[in-house]
Amino acid sequence: MQDQALQTETREIPDSKLEDAVFRRLDPVALARFTQFEGLPVVEDGRVSAIALDPIADRLGDRWESRKQQVYEHLERALNRKLAATDFFLRVSDTVYLVAQPNAGKFGAQALCVRALDEVVSFFLGPGIRQDVLVHKVTDLGKAEVVAVPLDPVQVAEGEARETRRLAAYQEARDDPHLLSPARWSPFVASNGVNVRVSCTLEPVFEVKRHTRIGYRLRRRVLDTATEQPLSVQQLAHLSRGDLLRIDMATIARGMARLSAEAASESALSLIVPVSFITLSNVEGRHLIASAFSRVRENVLKGVICEICDIEAVPHVAMVQAVAMIKPHALFVVGHLETESPQALGSLKDTGLKALSIQCPANIVGDAEFIGWLRTTVTSTTRVTKSFMLYGCPNPRRAALAALVGATHVSFTA
Repeated sequence: MQDQALQTETREIPDSKLEDAVFRRLDPVALARFTQFEGLPVVEDGRVSAIALDPIADRLGDRWESRKQQVYEHLERALNRKLAATDFFLRVSDTVYLVAQPNAGKFGAQALCVRALDEVVSFFLGPGIRQDVLVHKVTDLGKAEVVAVPLDPVQVAEGEARETRRLAAYQEARDDPHLLSPARWSPFVASNGVNVRVSCTLEPVFEVKRHTRIGYRLRRRVLDTATEQPLSVQQLAHLSRGDLLRIDMATIARGMARLSAEAASESALSLIVPVSFITLSNVEGRHLIASAFSRVRENVLKGVICEICDIEAVPHVAMVQAVAMIKPHALFVVGHLETESPQALGSLKDTGLKALSIQCPANIVGDAEFIGWLRTTVTSTTRVTKSFMLYGCPNPRRAALAALVGATHVSFTA
């Protein structure tokens, strides 16, 4: 039974306590489950929360030891009811729970924890008790301690409302029959003020062992409309998440228009579609890409091959999550390497990628130089996947040499 004396009491939190919290003396085994997220978007975006029960323990005083198991069970029941299948939580100390929600929105994840904890506070301490500093946004996951920022429940609720409206807008766009209209996505003014246009061409891709065409890849160029020059890899890396999503959607829309115009006389077996890792790392982006893929599948015989770009610096766990989330919507998932000299690709191993792809460098002239570069590249990539796709071969001779060195698929320069 609740303590009657506490039911109507309101506890004010001094401003001095609204500082970063550092949780120590944590269970190293439980904490190890969460250190895999350190440095990943799931932490940076605020989707790992800390629920601290210390104020509840303080209020219960001597009764904490006898009642803490009831508190644990009540909180865990609340979390189990609310969390998705891909989420998980663990108690990492006597009074601290960590909750990871990789696929939720930032504020939606935090609001879920606030509501779950509110149930516990209301049950054990009474509905009038405030819990402003009981839910925290984790900012640093160390091996022995966790640093977190206390959350304002009002700001969390307002943020969740904005997320809900934004997600509804994405869902409305996803259901729009004109989703893949090229003019809808390109050109557009990027977050840095540059007017961006996306162009796209179809490039046939062949399996060298069987000498058969497996389909087309969408080769895109992201252009500055003021100069008609392509944006560099560095410039693309500084675009916002929304910019990258527009570029990905413009690529698919332009590609489908090309497919309808240039390959109308035959059905393509498959279509290799480049998608930014950043797009796949957030729920809104995945929703739109998955919807676009479902429409592309209606126009190809076998399916869509999702080619994840910008992957060289992606941590292993984040790559595993990105592949797993898009895999149900794709025939295969492959990774595209931007650098001409790939090294240290160990984080891409055992992530679910079926192949790695790379563009043939334009500055290689002689066959000996080409073979030397390709042999080094194949050695690096085959430690990750068995299949290696070489794009932009200048002629059939180079394609034959590539096959001898170890390439499994090639495309030719248009």
